[in-house]
Amino acid sequence: PASVVSPLIGLLASFLVTPAVQAQCGELAESSDMASGIVFDDLDQDGQRGSGESGVAGVSVSNGCEVVRTNADGLYEVRLAPGQILFVSQPAGYVVPVDENNLPLFFYTHYPEGTPISIAGASVEWLWPVIAPTGPLPDRIDFPLHRLSSQENRFTAHAFADPQARSDLGEDMLREDLVNTLLGNPYGAKFSITVGDIVFDNLGLYDRHKEMFGLIGIPQWNLPGNHDMNLESPDAHYATETYKKHFGPTYYSFNYGNVHVVALNNVEYFGAGQRDSNNNTYRGFISDDQIFWLERDLANVPRDKLIVIATHIPLIAEASDGDPSHHVTGPSTDNFEQLVELLRPFTNVYGLAGHDTSNSWKVEINHEHGWTGRPWIAHTLAEVRGSGWTRGPRDLRGVADAMMEDGNPNGFYLLKFDDVTLVPEFIPFPFGVDAAQRLRIVLDPELESTGDRSINRGILRTDTKVVVNLFDGDDRDRVRLSLDGAQPMPMRYVVRTDPFVERAYRRVADTQDAYPTPAASAHIWEFDLPDDLEAGIHSVVVESEDEFGQHQRGVFSFEVTGVAR
Repeated sequence: PASVVSPLIGLLASFLVTPAVQAQCGELAESSDMASGIVFDDLDQDGQRGSGESGVAGVSVSNGCEVVRTNADGLYEVRLAPGQILFVSQPAGYVVPVDENNLPLFFYTHYPEGTPISIAGASVEWLWPVIAPTGPLPDRIDFPLHRLSSQENRFTAHAFADPQARSDLGEDMLREDLVNTLLGNPYGAKFSITVGDIVFDNLGLYDRHKEMFGLIGIPQWNLPGNHDMNLESPDAHYATETYKKHFGPTYYSFNYGNVHVVALNNVEYFGAGQRDSNNNTYRGFISDDQIFWLERDLANVPRDKLIVIATHIPLIAEASDGDPSHHVTGPSTDNFEQLVELLRPFTNVYGLAGHDTSNSWKVEINHEHGWTGRPWIAHTLAEVRGSGWTRGPRDLRGVADAMMEDGNPNGFYLLKFDDVTLVPEFIPFPFGVDAAQRLRIVLDPELESTGDRSINRGILRTDTKVVVNLFDGDDRDRVRLSLDGAQPMPMRYVVRTDPFVERAYRRVADTQDAYPTPAASAHIWEFDLPDDLEAGIHSVVVESEDEFGQHQRGVFSFEVTGVAR
């Protein structure tokens, strides 16, 4: 009963890609059946199509390779092979239903015999529960949608990088820091997206984690990270079976307002016991199947929409202050250039990723990366778990500090969408600081104490600098400093370790509260204090404006008892 036009378009498109890409999706299609059904406006929200509930036209439905569009009556038809997951791309103006934990119900898992226990002739003992047999393909697979009362092009969402608890205690800390902060949805967000490493190898925590995050009260979208893998899998294809059991497809898209979100799985696992020449067990890589699918997904998206690419491993991570010795890089995606080619038709793009516990990065994608359109940001987010729930001193709640190696506190993001623009606001979890303060000010070197224990009081060295860590900043931000009420002066962007982190590291090294080794930060600014600064109490006011127009302000005072000569 479904439209024949959309499947034919999908079949025609399959001949327009490279043979290597076509072969992988083509092999699955050889043993496929035809799935069909309707995408409909579920007016009474009971999950069943009733009288008067019409189909929704123009909705993308995919088997992970082909993408078809529903016809004027909301009908679709697409091939579906065993081991594929059928999913719908939530259209603008609607939302998909959610389960009891606010996980989106946008897919059907077609595993007639379940996850195999024998792969390529070798038996696999799955450590964590995998997908149970789903039986024969149903006669029809319908997808209900819930219509929004109005089209919203201005809205907020949450972004979480690497919640990543490895134990129940880690989940406790995650609940205390993040879930308690967001109970009742105080920011009015429309959805959240977690960009991988939902847990830390302990996939048995998924049920508890889902229940906790469901308390936030809004749809929770997810994608897998390197710590969400079934490590006993012999290859990348079956490395996310437990993730799929709990969350569905590992790559997909959805729309909200004028935004098209694309979630990709760019963690390519080499397989149990396999390592590359650098002793890595995986790499950042977008698989051929995903490139095949994404080309077809984007073909149905208006060119003036905002495309948000969400991955776990960064697309690219780097920072430099102009000194060649200060150029630092982080993890990246090997075939980033392929993604750039697919995105060329679009004017508005933004990238979100996690994975890197050492640093948050904002890299402007421009002509240096082969991009000829409007520059966009590949943003590696500061992590919810910071450097880890086992790192750093505990506060009075028993929650670890978890400061990252670049000095960034752990925290989350409020994504502020306005039509086709995105402004990300980093919100740190407070640990002995004002939660409203988004930067840290210290002196380096510290004032030399005169004998008694002192805090920012003592003898000033002639090489002392004011050092500012503007959390989650980048070299396109402007930071200015006013000393003792004088006219604000520009601070100097540098790539270096944060002296505050260096001191914290030394203070608790070789204890159970130890921090990881400090790493060069991509968001540090310096100001040289004058050599002739008089003895007495001095004040510093730092004001910043980031590339999105957001302003931050920080204050600091210190007392000079003398100047070293």
